[in-house]
Amino acid sequence: MEFAAWCYPWDLLDEGVENVADRLETIGVSEVNLATNYHHVQAFLPHNPKRRTLFARASSYFQPNDGYGRLTPVPYEGMNGNDWLETIGDAITTTDLTLNSWTVGCHNSRLGLEYPDATLQTPHGDSLAFGLCPSNPNVQEYLRSLLADLDERASFERIELESFDYFHGRGFGWHHDKFHTDLGHLGEFLFGLCFCDHCQAIATSAGVDTEAARETCVATIDAIAEGTLPADFDLASWFCAHPNVIKYTAVRTDTLADLFAEFRAIVDADLGYYAGLISVADTWMQGADLSKLSSHLDFITITAYESSTTAVLDELRTARTLSPDAELHVGILPGHPAIHDPKTVAEMVDVLADEDVPRISFYNYGLLPERNLDWVANATELYR
Repeated sequence: MEFAAWCYPWDLLDEGVENVADRLETIGVSEVNLATNYHHVQAFLPHNPKRRTLFARASSYFQPNDGYGRLTPVPYEGMNGNDWLETIGDAITTTDLTLNSWTVGCHNSRLGLEYPDATLQTPHGDSLAFGLCPSNPNVQEYLRSLLADLDERASFERIELESFDYFHGRGFGWHHDKFHTDLGHLGEFLFGLCFCDHCQAIATSAGVDTEAARETCVATIDAIAEGTLPADFDLASWFCAHPNVIKYTAVRTDTLADLFAEFRAIVDADLGYYAGLISVADTWMQGADLSKLSSHLDFITITAYESSTTAVLDELRTARTLSPDAELHVGILPGHPAIHDPKTVAEMVDVLADEDVPRISFYNYGLLPERNLDWVANATELYR
């Protein structure tokens, strides 16, 4: 079994790459999933020697090449013109660590605010600034160029994809977002279902009455908001009564699968995808059919940030049902708010080992207190 840790660039640069490599070795971790292109973040850093918190807008932690089109990654201002990825990549070659790219795709509110026409558009016609739309040709070009740029940096063993899909509902929220209406599971999904010109054109060419589907979604969202339709209305029942919306959402899964085929042709490194940021069972809400996507991937990582081994196993088994041929890795969060004791961390690792999971990633080196890193060390000891 292999063990990895998600890391931010400032974790390695502030502590020193060799120091981080030594610390990771003591806890049984041999791989770094390094944030290379990321969304807005405020990070509390309990063991960072230089700071306790850091704010960053959606940024790349490298200097992009000139191969992009209309949309281009914005280098992090704190690099002051330097290339953190290059610096870290060079330093890691002197250690025993394997370097992977933790790559955020469509969740980018900086680009979304600058290019609202490239974002998801709600059924009501509003731009969701936090999510770029994978049906948009400009976004597709951006994602392809991003992966080509990263893959040319030969230091990566794996390139792992986060939010290379249709970002769900309200996403991860917005700074001071105001929702005083309970949309429920159904309303949340329909609110974020994209009806941009590109999504509608693709669906129309597939024989879907897109305007009827859009009007149905608008009416349902408004009914839930007004309380004339319960917020907890059963999704399956609603979709059975509205087959046109089923057809509309199905087109997105084909669009995304075709795009992943292009990613596969671009990337020579092992290519992975993160599933379960909502829940594995709800990946369809992001336009992701795991069975279709897995044919273009080397692995899928289930982000099972759960509080019990039972819940982690449920996520893993759901993923196996949805994509029986995929190699499945698992990510766990050995700290707040998911886990608060070392026994649970050890039990999760043991259970996943019993399930023949080949690789576990821990979230997140820089965010976890030293105490929690010791929990990881205890949990991995039998498998080194």
